[in-house]
Amino acid sequence: MKRTYRHWTPSEKRAAVAEMAVCGHGKIAAELGISKRLLYTWRAHELRLEKAAKAETSRERALERENRKLKEALATKVLEADFLQGVLRRIEARRRPASGSGETVSTRRSE
Repeated sequence: MKRTYRHWTPSEKRAAVAEMAVCGHGKIAAELGISKRLLYTWRAHELRLEKAAKAETSRERALERENRKLKEALATKVLEADFLQGVLRRIEARRRPASGSGETVSTRRSE
C-alpha cells in the first residue's frame, strides 16, 4: 500500500503548535493524523524561529542605541568646531589694524 504524504503549511504548523499549549498532544496528533514526535519537532522549530527573531530585534536595538550615541557625539564635535572657528575669527579680527591708515603697528605680528 502506497502512503500519501501531506505538505503542511507554516501557518498550519503554527496553529497546531499553539493548540498544543491548550489541549493534549496525543489528541492533536490523532486529529491531524501525525505522530506526537512530529508535533514536538514543529514546536522546537517554532521556538528556534522566535529565539532568532528576539536576537535580531535585540541586535537592532543595540545598533540603534549605538547609532544614537554616535549622532550625539558628532553633533557635539560640530558645535565645538563651530565655536572654535568663531573664536579664531574674533582673534584674527583683533589682530588686524582697525584704522587702515597705513600706519605701522607698534608690535610685530607673531607667526
